[in-house]
Amino acid sequence: MRHVPVLCALVGWALVGCGSNPPATLEFVEVTPANPRIGDIATVRFRATDSRGQPMAGAQVSFTLADEAQLGPAERPSVRLSPTTALTNKGSGVVETQLVVNSRVNSVIVVATAEGSKVAQSPPISFAGTVPNARQFTFQCGSVSGSEPNGGVRAIIAYNETRDLIAGVRLSCSAHVGDRNGDGVPNALVTFMPEAGTVGPSSVSKSDGVGHAPILYKTSYPLPVEVEPTVFQWTPEVDATHTGEYVAPLWMEPFHWSQNPIQLGTPDKQEPRRTDPIINARLNNPRDNLVTLIAVTAGEEAFDDVNNNGKWDDGTKPEEGAKEEFVDTTEPFVDANDNGTWDVDERYVDTNNNGKWDGKNGLYDPSTLIWVANRITWTGIPNLLDYGGTRPIYRVVSPVTPPDISHFGSATYNIVLTDPWFNGIAFSGNDRCSVIGASVVKSVPENFFSGFRLHYPSPTRMTLTVSDAHDPTAEPPPAPFSAPIDWEAAIECQHSFSPLDQGQFTITYPRFSGTVL
Repeated sequence: MRHVPVLCALVGWALVGCGSNPPATLEFVEVTPANPRIGDIATVRFRATDSRGQPMAGAQVSFTLADEAQLGPAERPSVRLSPTTALTNKGSGVVETQLVVNSRVNSVIVVATAEGSKVAQSPPISFAGTVPNARQFTFQCGSVSGSEPNGGVRAIIAYNETRDLIAGVRLSCSAHVGDRNGDGVPNALVTFMPEAGTVGPSSVSKSDGVGHAPILYKTSYPLPVEVEPTVFQWTPEVDATHTGEYVAPLWMEPFHWSQNPIQLGTPDKQEPRRTDPIINARLNNPRDNLVTLIAVTAGEEAFDDVNNNGKWDDGTKPEEGAKEEFVDTTEPFVDANDNGTWDVDERYVDTNNNGKWDGKNGLYDPSTLIWVANRITWTGIPNLLDYGGTRPIYRVVSPVTPPDISHFGSATYNIVLTDPWFNGIAFSGNDRCSVIGASVVKSVPENFFSGFRLHYPSPTRMTLTVSDAHDPTAEPPPAPFSAPIDWEAAIECQHSFSPLDQGQFTITYPRFSGTVL
């Protein structure tokens, strides 16, 4: 028995239960891969050291999940640790376990417990999604908060006063790739196709939790496809070849359309239209400059996983329940004329390589090309000729007659305006409008129309307050007017071409007037 302690001293690192000292410290080291995906095997490593700070071998370490004490292993069947007990390695003092997640979890924390009750925890480990899902695939342009493209910029300025293209106006766009649970899918290759302008041909989704794939869009040839005016319908056609998309996005407020929105403005869902005063015989309408872009990636069609078994069920197995609903998709195409189906002059992706565009196949496809469309408008700078005629682009709606503004008083004006195609003109973060050209009145606040716009109805409606410019707190108070003073002023707007191209220019609209008593 006298030789047992010596034996334990020689080989204690490889034995358990010889009475060896417990580790002095136990710490988390790493998880690899750093951004695991559902279905991956993630290795979680810890390190034990002795009282001298040296790596300790032969220490037994057990592994659990942080919530197992409350839930129990049976409540986390989608998460598995293997092994649940291991010994630290000689030389490095490292011990590891493998973590497998088979379905969606928010995050997991691995708890390592060594002899002597030394405990260490991993940080929360999140698992990204696996297969991109059509329902979770989105594509938008611009940023209204933060530095990354997050969606919300619908319009840019692409034409000057003569209807000439301003090439190279830029806009950041981003596709967001998610699995059926909404988890971001990293490293997905996304390709892009535009109706007009140019765009980066492809991008790879990032390992950032949302799986966003950024690209840069620029104005250039080809120009947007000119289309015939139409009527907005709340129930667009949906069948084997029609997608069911609205003829115009709701941020254009097509449900408020009227043929002559500036002069009449009575909504009847008829698309606005006007004869171009510069280019003879050309009929301008908002969708002439509505540009379609699409993003395409490999993934699965959307379906309702009613029994939560992680796969689509066709209803042939009674134990799996009824046939689950799915969303059948057409082959990807750029719907340049906004009619919800492919036309012979429109670009498309031949998913099955049969040399023609195919609509919906009536089958659930777990592996196909999924796609999503995004639409923006190219807007233009008005010409002086656009303010006249029977369908002008600017009007003071009220008051109908010039009002009298009392001393220190104010009056409210309602004005509507558009670009030459009856589209609202693009507004970015630093853009603003104010009243200029009259010393006796001012707008309150000074910049009454400013900042980002998230929607672009036709026309843009402005409400502003024009007030007497005298300061009622001035010392001494100004003397009352001996006679009414007539005034004229104009609305002046400062615009940038896009959120990325902040070089500003000015649009000055026709003058309006009134009287200060």
